[in-house]
Amino acid sequence: MRGCLTCRQRHLKCDKTGSSCLRCQRSGRQCIPAPSKAEEVTFRHGQNPSLRPNGPPRYGESDLVFPTDQVWVEMPVQVAFEDETDRTAAEYHVLPMGASPVFGKRASTSRPSSSMAAPPSGALQPVLAPNDALPSRTFPTPRPEPIDPSFTFDDLSGLQKVKSLNEAFLLRHFRKTLGPWLDICDDERHFSVDVVERAPANPLLLYACLAIAARHLSHTNHTIPSNTADEYHERCIGILLPVLENIEVEISIDILLASTVILRFLEQISSHSPSNDLQRHLLAGSVYISSQVECATLGGLAEASFWVFVMQDIQLALGYQKPLRLTLRPFAEKLYHLWEQITPQAERDWAHRAIWLLAETINHCYGVNQSLHIEVIDMAALKQRIRNWETGKPYGFRPLHYSTADPRIGRPFPVIWFSKSLHATAVQHICMAKALILQHELRALYSTSHSRLDIQIVEGNMRKSLDILFGIALSVDDDTPLRVMACHALCACGSWIRDPLAQTCLLDLLRRTEAENGWPWAFVAQKLSQDWRLTAR
Repeated sequence: MRGCLTCRQRHLKCDKTGSSCLRCQRSGRQCIPAPSKAEEVTFRHGQNPSLRPNGPPRYGESDLVFPTDQVWVEMPVQVAFEDETDRTAAEYHVLPMGASPVFGKRASTSRPSSSMAAPPSGALQPVLAPNDALPSRTFPTPRPEPIDPSFTFDDLSGLQKVKSLNEAFLLRHFRKTLGPWLDICDDERHFSVDVVERAPANPLLLYACLAIAARHLSHTNHTIPSNTADEYHERCIGILLPVLENIEVEISIDILLASTVILRFLEQISSHSPSNDLQRHLLAGSVYISSQVECATLGGLAEASFWVFVMQDIQLALGYQKPLRLTLRPFAEKLYHLWEQITPQAERDWAHRAIWLLAETINHCYGVNQSLHIEVIDMAALKQRIRNWETGKPYGFRPLHYSTADPRIGRPFPVIWFSKSLHATAVQHICMAKALILQHELRALYSTSHSRLDIQIVEGNMRKSLDILFGIALSVDDDTPLRVMACHALCACGSWIRDPLAQTCLLDLLRRTEAENGWPWAFVAQKLSQDWRLTAR
């Protein structure tokens, strides 16, 4: 049984009881039964696929499609269609233009429904049409207020910090992608936030950000011409030359250091082989920082730039297996004094200590046989500092999850997750320091008459440290600095990786880091492939 036409016109659900439904009885309306003949069924074209125009469905239409196995019923020869337009329109009250802006349904001529309860006091009353039987009220016309010229919208085009759309796009790319790489050990995110805020007012800093962003985009998605980065780099050089020539130029030390490490970053991702890395900004950075020893503990952007430079110096040292350019002793005295005074130390301080321990380890392992006079820390004292770091590190530096390696499923390194990138980076630097010390001792064991067992123990411990370092990098997909650190570790210790599955995974890491992150590792991947192939033979 179909619902009555009266309920259908009111868009209500009919209970289909007897000759007159309950809704019509309660509202005092005439219950008009629905037609029982098939030829009197009404259709709505919006849901009839056969009458739909071509193309996608319009907003509000159903995208109905007849299935291929649709069963069709027999239809009579003559079919009558009923137009409900007038009947439906009669249910609504259309106000003429200029009438009071009150909208509502026209009151029915029938008596009101007894099923509607009276609204509680304080509730909103229903809005009725003007012809409803209620006492009319006259509302006074509000007097127009004078226009306040100060309460208008600002002209945003005159307030923009960067007028060029292309340069704003590059600066935004630096903020979203490259700044976080440099903020890996900085919870205050100086490069992602402070640098981007100050760049529009400082041409040197702005051009440095635009240059690195253009270079990165030209390497990854090839949307920016390669010469765009060179043009911005030339502008930076034009600003820096007076500084190098001791001409008085008003550039603050934090802006100068931040711009220098960003330009060094540009050198790193622009050098496709060691011979192409001119290291000019690394050399300039070491000069600036050595003349401003207090920047290591100054706080703010200057201190953040100092630690980025130390990590860049470490990366170069691992790639070339030589000591750092920076003289560590003047800074070590200030840093260790600061760390002893701070109780308890922040997580950022523990990460900085890990970075500094690796810097000291590099100078010890690579500086002993160098002709340059480099003050190196005693090996016993260095090992004790590393042990103190491992035993005293805060709870947050423990891994969130650890799963052992399983070569049977193609996983030669463990899965290691940390709750913060800062924690993972610090552990990577400690593992790298331990691997270099063990590698240094292992080479000494090979040159003397030590037992095979001693050599195997030291080599096993070194590989465990490297497994953790590489496992951290391979366990994440969105933390580029962890990948980059592992790739630099390969430059220093890749010859000790002898497992073919591990070699394949690490070569894939190098290629993915170049393709996805724009860091050129093709030269290192080719060299390691040749070395490992020779080792396998």
